Amino acid sequence: MMSEHVYQAIWSEDDHRFSVSARQDDGNFADPGADILLDEQVKARGSRQIDLATNPLFHRVNFEKLEESSLYRSFIALLDNYAVHFRDPELLSPAEVSEIETFLDLVLARRSMQIAYEYIASDLVPNLPPDQFRRDLEQIWFQVYTNFYRGKSTHYCTGFEHVFVGEGKYTKNANGVTEKGKISGYHSWVKFALDEVNGRVDYLGYKYDLGGPGPGNPHVVTLQMLWNHMDMRGRLVAELFKKKGGFFVGCSPACEMALATLAYYEGHLGLLTNQKKRVKFGDGVYDLVMYHATTQDGGLGKHVRSFFPIYLGDGSQGAGGSGDVVVKPRPARLQNCGDLRIRAALPNPPGEDQGTEWVEIWNASGSDIVLQGFELRDKMSRPQPIAEKELKAGQILRVAVTRQTADHMQLSNRRGLISLHDAAGEMLAAVSYGRATENQVLVFAEPGAAGAD
Repeated sequence: MMSEHVYQAIWSEDDHRFSVSARQDDGNFADPGADILLDEQVKARGSRQIDLATNPLFHRVNFEKLEESSLYRSFIALLDNYAVHFRDPELLSPAEVSEIETFLDLVLARRSMQIAYEYIASDLVPNLPPDQFRRDLEQIWFQVYTNFYRGKSTHYCTGFEHVFVGEGKYTKNANGVTEKGKISGYHSWVKFALDEVNGRVDYLGYKYDLGGPGPGNPHVVTLQMLWNHMDMRGRLVAELFKKKGGFFVGCSPACEMALATLAYYEGHLGLLTNQKKRVKFGDGVYDLVMYHATTQDGGLGKHVRSFFPIYLGDGSQGAGGSGDVVVKPRPARLQNCGDLRIRAALPNPPGEDQGTEWVEIWNASGSDIVLQGFELRDKMSRPQPIAEKELKAGQILRVAVTRQTADHMQLSNRRGLISLHDAAGEMLAAVSYGRATENQVLVFAEPGAAGAD
């Protein structure tokens, strides 16, 4: 089964979903009896000072259904375990650790996460034991880590807090003045609905830049918002603004975590395109954005940094204007035995890395191969375009890793993945490696070696 179908199955088998209905042009709701009545109203103006949405985003939510579900109760219990300011320490009490364990038990019991695990253990990490998968989930989502994005360290990060709770970036002061700041993360409809009914957030309008008018699909919201951060005395500490954010609406936390966890594993194997997964489900086409934590050496860390959907339309005009959603076959596992192979690499050259790292590609076939539009990618799916147009039969091409920008390919000295992709984005070869010592050339395939064809 291709992973695109697995994402669809995760979505469709969500057994704790809330039904959602949007307000129609005549002012009525298509299904007045739905669990959630969504009122997106007007397009946002792009400023924290201008609020054209006079009504709440969530006209009605069946909060009794939330309270009746042990999954949602357990999820909600986690929301107040984290500090709002992004630089404040995150210290979990024994009771809060117990809450995490209870939540993971409930998530793992849901069909959505079971579907994700079955695919991961069969196709991505063969024979992954259930107990190891649980430990992975705890690390991916709840372990506190330091993020080193673009060389800047941010301490006290967790995937769960960023994605589902949100973080505030603002300057602290002791003089009682309300600060202006920004929202980082915050991609949960449950959190937003609870904050909205309690006066902690203000919906400013929808903000769809792709796929036509977004209010036609009630299962996703792209929006501008304000988050009012209060202290324990109810004083407004900071007014936090999100120029463009979004989240799925109605799906359960178990479903969202299953989608994100599958994308996390695929990202570590180089199976995402520019840190995105194109999927189609729930009457919409989406790019699922998966940002991994960044390690000190610029590699992919073992934690989720962020996860959210980008709505691209309903597919009738093609996603993002590029035609119908494209489903590409995925190799069952890393492979380096085709016509084009990754022969060798120098991930850790002496001196400066920029322009001195390289990867060699070998044409193991008996025919010349056109390389137009081909590229190499690292484990974060950052590309290195291949300038040469053709590789003769039997010849080896050395490609310099230029590190032209921070978004271009970079080879890690510790653990890495190198993949080769054609102009359509299909993976042709992929290799992984461990720690590379200085000036060590890693050889993955040798012309004339046993097994070559």
